[in-house]
Amino acid sequence: MKPFTTQELEECGFFSKMFGSKPAENGWKELNNLLAAADSTLTISSDAVHGALKKWGVKFNEENMNQRSGIYRKLADVVYTEAPSKEDAGFPQLAHLAEILELPPHLVHLANKGAKTAAYFTRCRRLLSCEETLNINQINELFGYDYEDGFASRKQVFTDYFNFKFDDISKAQRYTPDEEAALRADCAKLDIPFEFKSNIQNALDKYRNLWEAENKPLGNIQQDAFPLNKGEVCHAYANCGLCQNKLVEREDNYFELTRKFNIDETVSFKGEKIEHPKFKEEMIILLELGHFFLTSQRIVYIGQKNAFNIMLSDLTGADFDGVNLITYHTKDKGDVIIKYSDEAAGVMHILFTRAFEASK
Repeated sequence: MKPFTTQELEECGFFSKMFGSKPAENGWKELNNLLAAADSTLTISSDAVHGALKKWGVKFNEENMNQRSGIYRKLADVVYTEAPSKEDAGFPQLAHLAEILELPPHLVHLANKGAKTAAYFTRCRRLLSCEETLNINQINELFGYDYEDGFASRKQVFTDYFNFKFDDISKAQRYTPDEEAALRADCAKLDIPFEFKSNIQNALDKYRNLWEAENKPLGNIQQDAFPLNKGEVCHAYANCGLCQNKLVEREDNYFELTRKFNIDETVSFKGEKIEHPKFKEEMIILLELGHFFLTSQRIVYIGQKNAFNIMLSDLTGADFDGVNLITYHTKDKGDVIIKYSDEAAGVMHILFTRAFEASK
């Protein structure tokens, strides 16, 4: 890929012709076109560069140092983005271009540093899209980087890439083994650790558990809280809370700040609360904490004060509120409401549904 493309020169205006002035911008365009026409900068001499500029009254000076540095940077961007090794023909061309542009070493260093940074990001992204021919060790060697030099850049590339992947994972609310394996392979390509911030890791763990609840065989866990029937298998266990629908009388607190204050002789405040209207509202309240077991034949609850079991054949199904409540519907004994942790609720609902369908 060539960084220079032919540019059209500006026409001299009426006043330019009258006073014999020339647009200086054409000098830089003339130099650009000289570079665009050449197969290699090595074929361009210093005299040719000065000749192209001289036609338009341009000379090298401190004021146009940035323009010269910008021309050099164009080629540097391409060389560091495309070079397969330090022996690539682009590097001698870069050195020659710096010479004919009469760039001081510190500006060459700054331009190379900027080109390396931009190209490193590009090549790391290409690693993830399988478009890069070099591996990360070869890229580091080409750029003269050790492990730490490019670490922050590699982490940033992976973070940007992962954010797109995580959007799909969070929409599906599932994290498959194939997706995890692919992300681990991507981290290996960039030579970075496979790690995430705690909130992201917690979300991934939750989505992985949901996928496993749907796809892995129902478990057979050992427990000693109660005896199992013949042929009965315990599939899952979770800490939980037993809840109940209850009609609760509440005070309308819309006017909660409406109070009458009296001041006595000791300058103390006495508040007299205005009686607010009351209304009744159905709420789900937590009765107690306990443990929930799902087996191949029944659901079992063992709490601080209550304990019961319900055969799956006596249930009609269960509803999940999408957060942490599952309501189990019995055929003739009403509903049982169990509150789980946010991480466990979805998993328990999936496992119950599978066990319930298998018991029919």
